[in-house]
Amino acid sequence: MDPKLLLFYAAFLFGVPALILAGLVIRPFKKILMMVMCFSLCYPEQLSINLMSREGYRMATRGFELGLFDICSISLFFIMVLQPRGNRFRWFPPLTVVSGIYILFGIVSWLLAPGRIPVPADVYAANTAGGYAFYDYFETGLYPLFELSKIIRGGFAYLVVVNFLRDEEHFRTLITALLIVTFVITFEALVGRYVRGYHRISATLGHPNSLGTFMGMMGTLMFGITLFRNTFMSSGTFAIATAAALISVLLTISRGALSSLVLGLWMDVSALFHRYLNFKNFTILFIGSLVALGLFFVAADTLSSRFLVQQDAVSDIEYRGLYNQEAKGMARDHAFGVGLGNFSTYSWIKYGEDVGLNEYGTPAHNLLYLTLGELGFPGLIAFLLFWLRFYSIGLPFLFRRRNALIYAVAASATTASMIGHIQNLLQLSYRQTSIYMFNQILIGLVVAAWYIDRDSRREERAARRLARASAV
Repeated sequence: MDPKLLLFYAAFLFGVPALILAGLVIRPFKKILMMVMCFSLCYPEQLSINLMSREGYRMATRGFELGLFDICSISLFFIMVLQPRGNRFRWFPPLTVVSGIYILFGIVSWLLAPGRIPVPADVYAANTAGGYAFYDYFETGLYPLFELSKIIRGGFAYLVVVNFLRDEEHFRTLITALLIVTFVITFEALVGRYVRGYHRISATLGHPNSLGTFMGMMGTLMFGITLFRNTFMSSGTFAIATAAALISVLLTISRGALSSLVLGLWMDVSALFHRYLNFKNFTILFIGSLVALGLFFVAADTLSSRFLVQQDAVSDIEYRGLYNQEAKGMARDHAFGVGLGNFSTYSWIKYGEDVGLNEYGTPAHNLLYLTLGELGFPGLIAFLLFWLRFYSIGLPFLFRRRNALIYAVAASATTASMIGHIQNLLQLSYRQTSIYMFNQILIGLVVAAWYIDRDSRREERAARRLARASAV
């Protein structure tokens, strides 16, 4: 047996009970588990395994993936359920219903999948031409289960985060964990560029566009906290993390990620700068602008060749539009789509040829069209309802006047998720492990802040009613 697989089984069988026991006995241990859970985002492949893996297939999730992230989330769940410490467990937080509807359509599309489809001879020849192993059948009944397992794992992580974040102390723990993630991934990116000599850097996230999306979101979150912090010392730490995220994005040479991060920083300034108007923030904004200009100047040759010479952006977008045309065809022919993770199969066997692609099998790079092709219009509507419900909770934090930590975190987490969506209209990264789980953490941050805000408003209203009653 593979030693990594043996270690994984041992970790689940013996490690999870041990971690639960430690969390029940040692009160701060819960915070350590959350920090380790976030740290595992830095190394999604090294700290996880794929059961029934189909590595050669073009999809975001190539097996039943489990790892350190899940070990920590399961342990945290049982610790909080068994020892709530005066906090009632939130079994059905906001988004539960819309998530269930989305998963339901995913199950329906899976049940309608044909099962196994023989790989056409030309597809088999094209994929084995370089001596690589390929498959005799497309397993359309199996691939959706990979994706559904990722979605359910993400929903479970969201539930854990929402219940973990009960006060500012726990918010600070999670933010510190994400701060560490930022520096670790930036270190890996710098090693990849200046030690290993790679050109476009992916660090540990598998692809430059994935790194760009992840660090664009992270930089947006870090900058919002930079504006909140009271002192130059504490703000400086998060400002350096923001600069680190910018460096990582520059090393990916990703046009979309760079544009998205700049937009995210602008949104943070628009939402938070006036709320924390002080000399420290003016200074940080001025120095940060100079640092950013310096980084752009140093990277000018690389950026100009990528943006202006290496690739025609207009032609690239037009070609990606053919993927969207495939998705429309799939939704037209299949009321509930072709099934999560089955986009590549149907591109190879029918729709790539229908729209005139040069090379078949690449999933749509636009998340909305990808969802349309995989789940049809019902699934797309459910997916949109999920995010509309989330933004109905998150967007008000961009306009709140309150200055506490949770309001700054909720506002910057909301803008970070928006930056991720902008990238997901251009790149195929939404369900890649670190990005998907980071999204769930951001959602959990916002919803937990909503709970605290709701409860504080209720207490204020009760206090006002009591004061009026006392005055009478």
